[in-house]
Amino acid sequence: MYCLDLSILLHRALEGRVETLMNNLSVVDWEADPDSLHEVRVASRRVRAVLDLVEPGLYPGFKRQSRKLKRLTRALSRTREMDVHIAILEEAGQLPALTTCPGLEHALEVIDGRRRKARRTMAEELSRLNLKNLPQMLLVPSLPDPFRPGDLPGAVWNCLAPWLEGAFPSEQLLDQEDARALHALRIRVKRLRYALEVLGAGFATAPEGQLKHLRAVQTALGNHHDRATLETLLTGLHQGLEARRRPLLAAGTQDLLIHLGEDRMIAFEQFRALAVGTSKEQFLGSLRSDLGLEPEGSDAS
Repeated sequence: MYCLDLSILLHRALEGRVETLMNNLSVVDWEADPDSLHEVRVASRRVRAVLDLVEPGLYPGFKRQSRKLKRLTRALSRTREMDVHIAILEEAGQLPALTTCPGLEHALEVIDGRRRKARRTMAEELSRLNLKNLPQMLLVPSLPDPFRPGDLPGAVWNCLAPWLEGAFPSEQLLDQEDARALHALRIRVKRLRYALEVLGAGFATAPEGQLKHLRAVQTALGNHHDRATLETLLTGLHQGLEARRRPLLAAGTQDLLIHLGEDRMIAFEQFRALAVGTSKEQFLGSLRSDLGLEPEGSDAS
């Protein structure tokens, strides 16, 4: 038995997101353009976000299409990562201190080579995916009276509950930078944001404030992750240059690492300010209020 209003809300969200994904996939040579590739990747994640919330039994092709979408997202991930790394380095190259940095061009050449390899791997994986059939996931079987009247705000809250858990940083993470834990938190925040975007139509008052906060936190954590992963890559490059006795290139790479470290810490401080500025209790309270629910633990509930 399924809550009728919630099932309709989720199906409409799925229809819109599948349409957006198919439109992005129809762009000529989207794989070759970093922005278009990013749009396809984001659109695939948004469809998956709806599938995380629907009742699988309502969709006969649920498992097959879910696997296909996951493969699509993964196929684009490595290329997207290299695109981001190159963009960060090119932006750094505009700074006066790094314009003539001897390690910059070398780093760009190395990463561009990795991107070409990633694109070849991506093309091979995409050729094995039949993406034209993705709209088939919208087919719903004919079920005898599967729905029941339901409390939409309560059903929305129950849908959100698993994503709310773990989407707030611990005191330890705020006090001590941990790149791996911050990346894991970023994934949880992104999943909560996507779920909230899907379920926003069920709110009495649109949760724009909460979504704005989640986007800002995700951006700060994303900037931190991008620079942390690029630092790891350049650290290996730097060590290799030193081992091969290339002092000028090694020194230039070290300059890049110093710049990236400073940028990473700026992103971490931005995240900390956002996290401290909005407590878990404030966020949940305002979310329940916008949904039209009483505060948790109140007598009225």
